[in-house]
Amino acid sequence: MNKLQTGDTVRFLNSVGGGKVKGFLNKQVVIVEDENGFDVPVLASECVVVASEGNKKLSETETENEQPGQKKSSPDLPRITPEDDEPAETVEGEKITACLAYLPTDVKTLSNTSYECYFVNDSNYYLFFTYLSRENSAWKCRYQGSVEPNTKIFLEEFDKTQLNEIEKICVQFIAFKHHKPFGIKQPYSVELAVDTVKFYKLHSFRENDYFDE
Repeated sequence: MNKLQTGDTVRFLNSVGGGKVKGFLNKQVVIVEDENGFDVPVLASECVVVASEGNKKLSETETENEQPGQKKSSPDLPRITPEDDEPAETVEGEKITACLAYLPTDVKTLSNTSYECYFVNDSNYYLFFTYLSRENSAWKCRYQGSVEPNTKIFLEEFDKTQLNEIEKICVQFIAFKHHKPFGIKQPYSVELAVDTVKFYKLHSFRENDYFDE
């Protein structure tokens, strides 16, 4: 098996999907950017290289060598290190706090408004998570992806006719950090019962630390 390197295009061995290798969590786990732009931690042993970045660079070099009369341009571009994009950490952020938030799109017309669902990550960790709802004796994945530290992301919009779909939900996630050592956090999974009657009551929606509208 070829050794993986940043920039390789891979497919997953035992599941549907694939993407481009963005980096390495450790020697066994790589970070793959999927077709939706999400960073997915995957075991290196589960990745099959379909287009090697090394071969691409070699091909580009050979093409340049075939054109000796062409002057190469090498503009000075700023180098971006991983640390440049890392969000600031806090002592409190080492304890993972995550939650789902449901908001009406128009609180003034609560009788016929639709709703939005957000996932909030209030921690120093990246979270790769799934948001699921119960359908009879099985589960339906409503959203899967990753969220950066101290960030909230939009998951879905739905109307009142779909409230019965979220009476039983489940959230699962694993936590990790990019480009730095961290303490292992156990994978998390929790099933929740949602009281959908509260979606009809104005006092159920209040300002908080994450939403002030």
